[in-house]
Amino acid sequence: MKYCLVIPHYNHFYALLKLLPKLAKRSLPCIIVDDGSEDEGLSELQKIVIEHASSIHLICHDYNRGKGAAVISASYHARTLGYSHIIQLDADGQHDINDIDKFIAYSQLHPDTIVSGKPVFDESVPKVRLYGRKITDFWVAVETLSFQIKDALCGFRIYPLKSFELLLDNYRIGSRMDFDTEVLVKAVWSSIPLYFIDSKVIYPKGGVSHFKYWRDNKLLIGLHSRLMIGMLLRSPKLSYQRLMSLLKK
Repeated sequence: MKYCLVIPHYNHFYALLKLLPKLAKRSLPCIIVDDGSEDEGLSELQKIVIEHASSIHLICHDYNRGKGAAVISASYHARTLGYSHIIQLDADGQHDINDIDKFIAYSQLHPDTIVSGKPVFDESVPKVRLYGRKITDFWVAVETLSFQIKDALCGFRIYPLKSFELLLDNYRIGSRMDFDTEVLVKAVWSSIPLYFIDSKVIYPKGGVSHFKYWRDNKLLIGLHSRLMIGMLLRSPKLSYQRLMSLLKK
């Protein structure tokens, strides 16, 4: 098994520039996908990539296509480079990179499992984010007829490329703010195992959110509407999966 880091990036240059030296100490190759960022700071990022050409790969989208599109581009590139698993991290420095070892350790024992962070927040978390997560948790429980998904929004994950490609082949997966949630719901539909590891998440002071209130709320309403329809169509299979899971316990 071969692992590489994947960082979707959009206008988080200075946070990413602080993050990269910390990641470099872990001796893991890294694929950065710049998703149509503005020119400011891009030259500095390119310099770092040139300095670490053997371990950092940079892919640039000509225009902003969305976080999901960036992760998918990185997954294709990772496959061509011979990697079996990608470790997705957000570019804004929210995640505790010290937990990477825990994620990899579990993944090595369970190579077909999607390993995801279950956020442990401190006082920096905005209340609106906590409430939004609770709403999402409710809907994904309904859409999967289970409580397998402990958190559908965390961007700190390990994807086995074999499982990830199966999802891309069989389903339409959203390319923007809907991506993280949709991947996990459809993983449950496909009987791909999930595992969640508690991981500290902070909201850095002065951090910038790319969430667009009207556009992205409309997107998420459409997402959960589609997933509810999909759940109804699959309810006999999902009910059977749930029954088998309960019997195994």
